Amino acid sequence: MWCPQVPAAAGNVPPPSPDKIPDHEISELHRRCGVFTRPEIVRTILDGVGWVETADLLEASLLEPGAGDGEFVTEAAARLVSACRRRAHPISAATLVGRIKAFELHAATAAAARDRVKTLLRQLDVDHRTAAACARKWIITGDFLLTAPRIGEYTHVVGNPPYIRWSKLPETMRAVYADRLPRDMTGGDLFVPFLDRSLEQLRPGGQCGFLCSDRWRFMGFAEAFRRKWLPALCDLSETPVPASSAFVTDVGAYPSILIATKSVAACRVHERLPPERGVTLGDLGCLIRVGPALGHTPAFVLEPDEVDVEPALLRPWIDGSEIKEGAIHWRGRRVIAMHDDDGRPVNLCRYPLLESRLRRFERQLRRRAVVRNGAPWHRTIDRVRAVDWTRPKLLVPELAKQPRLAIDESGAVPSHGVYAIFAPDDDIVALYERLRDGRLAQALAGHAPKVSGGYFRCYKRFLTSVRLP
Repeated sequence: MWCPQVPAAAGNVPPPSPDKIPDHEISELHRRCGVFTRPEIVRTILDGVGWVETADLLEASLLEPGAGDGEFVTEAAARLVSACRRRAHPISAATLVGRIKAFELHAATAAAARDRVKTLLRQLDVDHRTAAACARKWIITGDFLLTAPRIGEYTHVVGNPPYIRWSKLPETMRAVYADRLPRDMTGGDLFVPFLDRSLEQLRPGGQCGFLCSDRWRFMGFAEAFRRKWLPALCDLSETPVPASSAFVTDVGAYPSILIATKSVAACRVHERLPPERGVTLGDLGCLIRVGPALGHTPAFVLEPDEVDVEPALLRPWIDGSEIKEGAIHWRGRRVIAMHDDDGRPVNLCRYPLLESRLRRFERQLRRRAVVRNGAPWHRTIDRVRAVDWTRPKLLVPELAKQPRLAIDESGAVPSHGVYAIFAPDDDIVALYERLRDGRLAQALAGHAPKVSGGYFRCYKRFLTSVRLP
């Protein structure tokens, strides 16, 4: 796993201490990551982990690693007060203060969250002194990742951890985190150490619920996290949520609601399982890649009756619904290859039809997070090169009730919801014969995760470790 190398300072000066992170870096991180959760998602997560008014929450304790504007804390507080009243517990600072702890690095946002908590508690007829004490104690202005962890302290951990690639962190903050955090949890995305530290503070039998990027399931930077925590999580479920339904602002992300229980027993059972046998797709040297993310499909994918882009730039485009077991039912849509074979973006000046089409979508394209840091407004999220997809391949939908696959020899570009498997020496037919007629599903059973509705998630990591019959 790649990790950033922080140059050694002259004279072996240690990295800056946490209290030396400049305010402007904290503000910059907040500007990039201050994307707050919609109330309905907060309610769903709290329901999922059992922080509900019908439970006896007086014996519970809830941690939120990034409080933001206080959406989680206020909803959790309302449920806590209601639960106490149902059981005739006194509503006082003594009974409430120890039940919730939340961290927020950005001071102004933390202060606003405290005000919001106080207002909510007063609306619930909580004494003003108790409301003020709870707001002050529940929301801490500070860096969750740099605070001494309370191992196994909390019965519930919930939240929406910040997503930002390690390379995009402000310089001083990145150096501090590299010095203070476990090396195998850094170098990828900031949400990974947030999840790691949160789960450490969850007691065995406790429940966690996160609105979280689904990249932890298959990206290489989260491999150490998966090895550490997947064996210790049971009753795990993931429910994909459109970003527009999850966040109060428009962002380019792939969130899901992750609910799980921390179980030491589950880890021990996992350690006793016998090793699996058989050759895997990874052992064979198969290349597995997911289709490119575009950023705004209507702009870059042409319907069958659309002819407003130079034909030389177009390639067949296939999504998961067009893949049946053993066959592809292509509906005639085509995607624009926005990069040449060397990976360079196409020059719009050379393709007037393409430029005219993209100009129709310019307003939507400019609003995407992927172009907010000076990137060209018309770029796709991932590189789209025709040459990457010309070899014969098996196509597998990422989400499927029953995992299925089909051969593609047309050079089609798959959607971002489809994985392609390339066989060594392009012997794709022989590979297909070993996985056809439900054998892929059998190989993934008990191995790939299931999400809401019983759908398999066929990520690269699970496909790579599929053992051939």
